[in-house]
Amino acid sequence: MKSTVRLAVVSAICLILFGGCAFFFRNLMFGGVAATYEEAEPNRSEYHDKWISYEAVACLGMFAEGEESYSFIPVGHEYYYLIWMEDGSIMPLSVSKKADREYLDALTEATYDYIDGSTRMIEMEPRTFTGTVSSLDSDVVKYYKEALTYLEISEADGWVIRDTHLDCSKTRASYLLLIGAVLMIPVIGIVSTVVNLKKEKKKKENPEMDYLPR
Repeated sequence: MKSTVRLAVVSAICLILFGGCAFFFRNLMFGGVAATYEEAEPNRSEYHDKWISYEAVACLGMFAEGEESYSFIPVGHEYYYLIWMEDGSIMPLSVSKKADREYLDALTEATYDYIDGSTRMIEMEPRTFTGTVSSLDSDVVKYYKEALTYLEISEADGWVIRDTHLDCSKTRASYLLLIGAVLMIPVIGIVSTVVNLKKEKKKKENPEMDYLPR
């Protein structure tokens, strides 16, 4: 009887976790792009759990690198870049995919060629990035400010410094994997409980098994 109750409790927990994850991540699993960065930045709280897009046209380089983790489990790295927006402002954007890093590194070179006067325009096609908006972590903010100081970029000189971070390091699949990992905990509990129930049932049908060597 106790095992049956335990199975019911674990099953209920599994359903609650699944429902909770599906509810909180519904926009990130099933939703499309809700707005551009320019639209979402002034109203970050409204778009914090929705997909946001931005077309990068210039980049001033990488300013920080961090470890990406889920529930304190390292799963990869994030690379933070200074994006030079068309309106002359600066925004932080992070990526994790190799292809995204290679593009932003190449865009950085093309941007400095333009700044140095080697080219008359940034000779790279713009690319649209999709992610979520959030605040930068406190340790990343430190590197963000240091990079701006090093490049002599300040609001006193007419720059607009944006602190709304566009996190493009995660994909729809990564959220599905996160939910799958969370659900594995109660599923393992259910399997373990079912196995124990079968063992107990077998013992009742064959009490002599208690005396057999294990």
